[in-house]
Amino acid sequence: MSIREWLKQRITSSAGSGEGTDSFLNRLVFGKETPQQRSLGEYDKRSYPPELVDLLRRRAEVTDEVMEMDLTTAQARRDTIPRLQKLLHKYPHPVLYEALIHAYADAGRWDEARGVAYAARERRLECSRSPYPEIRSEIDRLKEWSPADVDEMRLEREGGDPPAPRPA
Repeated sequence: MSIREWLKQRITSSAGSGEGTDSFLNRLVFGKETPQQRSLGEYDKRSYPPELVDLLRRRAEVTDEVMEMDLTTAQARRDTIPRLQKLLHKYPHPVLYEALIHAYADAGRWDEARGVAYAARERRLECSRSPYPEIRSEIDRLKEWSPADVDEMRLEREGGDPPAPRPA
């Protein structure tokens, strides 16, 4: 008996007896779990999950609004704080977090900037764990923010002592 035949027999016998029904191979062979998409564009019109369609629609709406905003000057960034907050509630895009961090920094609201940096880090982790490659790709080439980065920015802008180097 070959390994392939043995494995097939083992899977079918354990599935019939009710034991081991939660194994990955069993779910994959018997169709109880659909294989995860691994790259962008693997879906077609029939296979797009409805929750992903909704996420992508909201992301597109938020992206269009951000593209229309003026974020080129400090005053313009300060003026967009309420709008950025609303957009984050609509769809938490990592670019919005970055824009809001800079807006809070321009307004001198350092505690809020630290809070948004923490939220940005959590959203980055959430994106990296998403089953959808379209969501995982949102964090490509973006700065990873932490509250310590906001503290460094504050010291630079206020002319304080430079922070001690962080261990690598």
